[in-house]
Amino acid sequence: MSKSTIQRQKLIADLIEEGKITSQNQLKGMLKKEGISITQATPSRDLTEIGASKKRDSNNNLKYILPKDDVNNAQKSIAKKALRDFVLSVEPVSNQVIIKTTTAGTFTCLANKKCSLVCCIAPSVAATTKIAPSI
Repeated sequence: MSKSTIQRQKLIADLIEEGKITSQNQLKGMLKKEGISITQATPSRDLTEIGASKKRDSNNNLKYILPKDDVNNAQKSIAKKALRDFVLSVEPVSNQVIIKTTTAGTFTCLANKKCSLVCCIAPSVAATTKIAPSI
């Protein structure tokens, strides 16, 4: 899975969490506004991969939702894919954790936009990303 796929799926999951997605066409348009141009097959595949399904809301309108249980959590699934695809090793050093990534994984924080726990992501030599000890 490529870096752009993970970032796109994270954005899709965020849009679904906000309750904004009612159709694949609408999703495609919202992604286009974000500068992400995709074919019609892409949203279908992404929605399936993150486990999204349609459900009626309190106004009887259909909209996409994400699974909330621990086994099927979409956000956790996306993060696991990113870790599996980009992290080469994790090593504790003093009061820090050194995470060595592929070059595709460097400079990327997959934490939620509102997350304040990841406070010092900085690139270093050999495609290594350092995360501060507050995590």
